[in-house]
Amino acid sequence: MNHAIGYLRVSTSEQGRSGLGLAAQRHDIENFGAREGYAIKSWHQDIQTGAGKDALLMRQGLADGLTEARRYRCPLIVSRLDRLSRNVHFITGLMEHKVHFMVAALGRDCDSFTLHIYASLAEQERKMISERTKAGLARSKKKHYNPMKSKAFLRRIVRLSNAARQKYAMERATAYRMHIEWALSQKGRFNRPISYNAAADKLNEQKLPSPMGGQWCSTSVANMAHRLGLKYRTPWMTSDQLQVRVRALFTQNRGIAPSELMAEIKKDSALGSVRAWTFLKSVRQEAARRSAIQRRMGWPVDRKTATRIRIASIWRRRPDIIARRVIEILGPDHPASVGWVRDLLKGLSTAAAKR
Repeated sequence: MNHAIGYLRVSTSEQGRSGLGLAAQRHDIENFGAREGYAIKSWHQDIQTGAGKDALLMRQGLADGLTEARRYRCPLIVSRLDRLSRNVHFITGLMEHKVHFMVAALGRDCDSFTLHIYASLAEQERKMISERTKAGLARSKKKHYNPMKSKAFLRRIVRLSNAARQKYAMERATAYRMHIEWALSQKGRFNRPISYNAAADKLNEQKLPSPMGGQWCSTSVANMAHRLGLKYRTPWMTSDQLQVRVRALFTQNRGIAPSELMAEIKKDSALGSVRAWTFLKSVRQEAARRSAIQRRMGWPVDRKTATRIRIASIWRRRPDIIARRVIEILGPDHPASVGWVRDLLKGLSTAAAKR
């Protein structure tokens, strides 16, 4: 696959902050490259008008893109011809100096005659846009603004502005949907779901500007994912809900380990090793406080706490029981070795004899 340089341009800073035009141009160039067998080596962009024949002095991104294209002997790709320039003289100069550039909207095999026609149309369109803008500003100056408005009118204006802002934000998020979905589909550390911070780093590595024209952060990725309804991560549970869940699992399996606890709770909520150990330790301490024999013997609170309490209750009913019989009564819920059970029974007998 051949390499190419991608170039993006919008005319105003508002368009650059919104990201709608930049994202659409990037999408068109990537589709054109995939269709024609070109891999985009790097991206360059400008927020500058397309007028003027001295575009290389005004647009540093275009100058860097052309320099890199000459250095690596690869083409410069733009989405439309007016993104390169709206000046016929400038486009003709690039063609005369044999600068290899491609227009995604016109195709790979567009000849010089067609390029001249489209360059003339782009320049004429720029003149018409300028005339319409001047006429609109002239009409707006003739209108008078009355600051005395009713509260109902002001509430209606606020409601309409909020609706317009929400619509604009949704359109902006829709333009970035492909990039957000790609970032969130990547793997995080230890093959876990990727975090919003890591997803933002993935987008920054691709040199994709954020909607405000800067770097991506976890908040911007999370807001867009929430607005688009992209639920890719396991839902979170509150601390109280996790405590109840851990207590229920501990009741079912008194000898459960933190790793086993994490594997069970992972189906319902994300849980780290530190929090799993903290919750499990709290539940074990509750069980130890309810046991009189635990307090009397001064046993440590660990994974064997529930097993020790269970063995002590068995020994209280049958003081002459042997270790192997205790293991049979415990069953698979309380795994223990014969030597460990024998030492524990011996300690219970010694403590009873002293009392």
